[in-house]
Amino acid sequence: MTHRDRATETASEADDPLDPRRRDALKAGLAGAAGMAGLTAASRPAAARAGEETSPPLAGKAALITGAARGIGRAIGIAYARAGADVAALDIADPDAYRAILGYPLASQVDLDQTVRLIEAEGRRSIGIKADVVDKSALAAAVRQTVGRFGRLDIVVANAGVGGGGRLQDLSEAHLKTVIDINLIGAANTLQAALPPMIEQASGRIIAITSVAGRMGSGGQADYAASKWGLIGLVKSAAINVGPHGITVNAVAPTAVRTGIFGESMNDPEWVAGVDAFMSGLHTLPVGFLDPEDVAGTAVFLASPAARYISGAVIDVAAGFNARYTG
Repeated sequence: MTHRDRATETASEADDPLDPRRRDALKAGLAGAAGMAGLTAASRPAAARAGEETSPPLAGKAALITGAARGIGRAIGIAYARAGADVAALDIADPDAYRAILGYPLASQVDLDQTVRLIEAEGRRSIGIKADVVDKSALAAAVRQTVGRFGRLDIVVANAGVGGGGRLQDLSEAHLKTVIDINLIGAANTLQAALPPMIEQASGRIIAITSVAGRMGSGGQADYAASKWGLIGLVKSAAINVGPHGITVNAVAPTAVRTGIFGESMNDPEWVAGVDAFMSGLHTLPVGFLDPEDVAGTAVFLASPAARYISGAVIDVAAGFNARYTG
């Protein structure tokens, strides 16, 4: 055998993943790297490994959710409780607030009280906080109340929102201002109020509920679409601002969901059936309206350890409607 042949054979053996010497070297290298990183399961105490397997993903966490009296906010609150978190449920809890402008009632105190009871029925602590997200000082007070009750604030969901008023040429100034104030400024107020305790503890999860209307043009609800596009910009900017403090900021963009945002129309079976059929034609999956619970699971994921390196993202819960986006 020539020198070249021996060199070629040696190189081939070294590259062979089944070669015993290579396997031994590979195992030694991986074990060393894993040991240095502290990532191997064997390197952790058995009790810790057992805790990881049995503890709910949000055990010991405290969350504040706006717009929590009904709909998506309530569903997320219940899902968080099932995942181990204590929950502060915040809502304006006033059916007549903005009714003259929006044309439909918002949630009531009865709704908010019911949300608190449903969360507590899951074995977790809960408080109901009556506040308007447009009132910045009220949001700051709500955060103080949450921290005072639970001792910390780990998760904030900026969910409070209202529906749009139609085409741009038909919008009243009052309707445009109200939708932007609640959906966008209210979310900004929520984030700003939540950040001080999160920055102090160098951790936190912020989740904003936007919409598929914030991912494309929506001619029938120009004010709503504008507010939800703006909310995505807020989320991405906030993620850049607070990432160095160990805080993630993400958004969830649902398609049409059965909530009070559609007002009295949801009490009209023909209207509901028509929209259901229309949305079924837009979705790639065979479904029309989603239920609030269909959105809650994504909010749990984004608050969980599994999503610790996801930030500045928008996750579509859109039954495939998002397959039609251009980017």
